[in-house]
Amino acid sequence: MASPMRSLLTDLSRYVRCFHVFLAKSTEHQTMKQFVEQQLPGLLASTGSGKSAFNILSVGGGAGEIDLQIISAVQASYPGVAINNEVIEPSADQILKYKERVAATSNLDNVKFTWHEETANEYESRMKAEKKSQKWDFIHMIQKPVAGKRSGGSMGLPFLQMTSALTCPLLISKGFWIQSG
Repeated sequence: MASPMRSLLTDLSRYVRCFHVFLAKSTEHQTMKQFVEQQLPGLLASTGSGKSAFNILSVGGGAGEIDLQIISAVQASYPGVAINNEVIEPSADQILKYKERVAATSNLDNVKFTWHEETANEYESRMKAEKKSQKWDFIHMIQKPVAGKRSGGSMGLPFLQMTSALTCPLLISKGFWIQSG
């Protein structure tokens, strides 16, 4: 028998509304800000050392609030280094808000943004089909519902397997999983 509950992933505007209720009732953004200020600099200390560019993959970047804090921390750790920030976000509305936030933010001259309006599974499938591979210095999935295939989530085990072979810090807020090194 099919579950009477609808997945939030099938209605992006409903997902965004629910996410805003979650943010209003949680301390997620405050906790992430604290992490970015207190712990991220230590994780970044050896990640991008000696590189001319720092590559970030943001899975579920939302409207970019936390992403820009992370970028600021990377800039503080590696002044003048080019930053490539690739964002996977299925909501066109969130991408628009992210772009507006970037336009209103100073000190982003060395940052290149690339937005992909798709789910993590769609991104993974496209990358495999195009036979593209990318190395990342930092991957984060902060505003991404992490769910297995059984629950119909858009971030299942294959995506985590695809990223787990990388030698970079990986931060997943919803799943409270932080991997470094």
